[in-house]
Amino acid sequence: MVGILELDEKDKKILEILEKNPEVSQNEIAKIVGLSQPSVGSRIKKMKELGIINHAYGINIKNAGLYILKADIKCRQPKEILNLFNGCPFFLNGFVVAGNKNLSMFFVGEDLSSLEAIVDQHIRTNPNVYDVDVGIIVRAENDTIIPMKIHVEKSDKSPCNSDCGKCDYWNCELCLGCPVTGYYRGKIWK
Repeated sequence: MVGILELDEKDKKILEILEKNPEVSQNEIAKIVGLSQPSVGSRIKKMKELGIINHAYGINIKNAGLYILKADIKCRQPKEILNLFNGCPFFLNGFVVAGNKNLSMFFVGEDLSSLEAIVDQHIRTNPNVYDVDVGIIVRAENDTIIPMKIHVEKSDKSPCNSDCGKCDYWNCELCLGCPVTGYYRGKIWK
């Protein structure tokens, strides 16, 4: 497996250019780096095949007006916790990490109380979870594109197997509910 540090200076320059402007043409890149367009195309293709670069579309959290919650979790089985959120439109990503808190998870939502409900109902109550630190991202310094599940398939069953109709947060209108089920009062996933 080739790592990013094993790329040559031309590859690194191509990455820098694509990072600043993903829509730039290979001809423009070729002029800047001093290579032919086919050489640039070949290098980009190689980096994609190696999994070093990927082109993804998503929401720019710097401009979206959404809340991003970061949960640092100390738990017994990080993979089991991550699996609970497969298919959850609020879940952005999770990272197994070394240290006292061995799992970091990121969630997105329209309001803070719905994000709080996710943590309280699905993470804090999990018997494999020992401790949770939660923070709200206040500001993104740079443009940050995050793939987000905007289109969700409707179902009678929520991805987390919860029954929103029996949830205190839902019934007290402290949570917008799950977009997958009929229990959703928000605007994003309508």
